[in-house]
Amino acid sequence: MADDVCMIFFRRGRGDLDTAAAALSDRQATIRRTTDEFGSELSVNWADGPPLRIAFVDEPHVREEAAELSENSPHAVEMGRCEVRYEILIDDLDSVLDEINTLIEVQATLQTKTGGFMFNSWNGSLTGPD
Repeated sequence: MADDVCMIFFRRGRGDLDTAAAALSDRQATIRRTTDEFGSELSVNWADGPPLRIAFVDEPHVREEAAELSENSPHAVEMGRCEVRYEILIDDLDSVLDEINTLIEVQATLQTKTGGFMFNSWNGSLTGPD
């Protein structure tokens, strides 16, 4: 179970787990897909950087959580339209932040590909697409 998570919220039809795998592979990441009783996820890393796990969530609660997280922000209206999200699951935040390049590359790739909004659980930061 991940202790920390970065979530990329976006509109349905702009991506899924296959889209994420292709976009990250295009950036020369090493991608491994795993499937268990809870679903599929990707394991992603560059060179000797820490692995990150990526899940795709398409559940009714995503839209509600997007609205809650963006309440009173300039992104509230657009975030309220987001029905799906990627979750970048982080098991050891300190090691990921020590080698920040992998996280930044994954975040930027997925946010750019989807035109999504990024929320980091560890600092409450919410950023919109460029």
